[in-house]
Amino acid sequence: MTRRLEELCRTCREEASVDGVGLAVLSSEGVPETTFVSDARSRLIEDLQFTLGEGPCVDAVRSGSPVLLDDLRAVSDATRRWPAFAQEAEASGVRAVFAFPVQVGAIALGTLDLYRSEPGILDADQLAASLRTVDRIAAVLLEMGEAGGDAVTEPSYRMVVHQAAGMVMVQMGTNIASALARLRATAFSEGVLVHVLAADVVAGRRRFSKEEL
Repeated sequence: MTRRLEELCRTCREEASVDGVGLAVLSSEGVPETTFVSDARSRLIEDLQFTLGEGPCVDAVRSGSPVLLDDLRAVSDATRRWPAFAQEAEASGVRAVFAFPVQVGAIALGTLDLYRSEPGILDADQLAASLRTVDRIAAVLLEMGEAGGDAVTEPSYRMVVHQAAGMVMVQMGTNIASALARLRATAFSEGVLVHVLAADVVAGRRRFSKEEL
């Protein structure tokens, strides 16, 4: 069924006339976990949102509504909410982002994220194609759940982040949410992806202390 998800994403990329596609499925903790990316830039944008804990994917999951940004350079309520993501995404060559929540009723399953290197809206046909893909992805994920399997196998680098967050929690004497926030903030300030910093923590090459609170 994973192949079916990949095929749906690739078809949507063509029908919506976008440069990149990313699909994230919610983990049991409600964290978006990247399941498919069409290219290296899409991987970077998906990882950036995970590192920062902000961006269109995050907002789409929280609101249950599509987040459609046809120009990242245009100041909006969305770009004000996540200035770091907007700046980094534009620097990577992304100018437009469209995030669609994948859900069934009130049950959130994940997000479908589309990217363009040039600004511009999704026209009516492209929007309709994207929404059809979202519905089809939701149906596949439900099938996977009914079959008793996991919708997605969590990538190893995500597991490293969760393991590192647990270690930082102990080192700093704080809770898991604060530890993860500290990892993300440190990674961003040092210009590295959060899973790279997490690997250093797990390997013992990096430690955090209570004095850093």
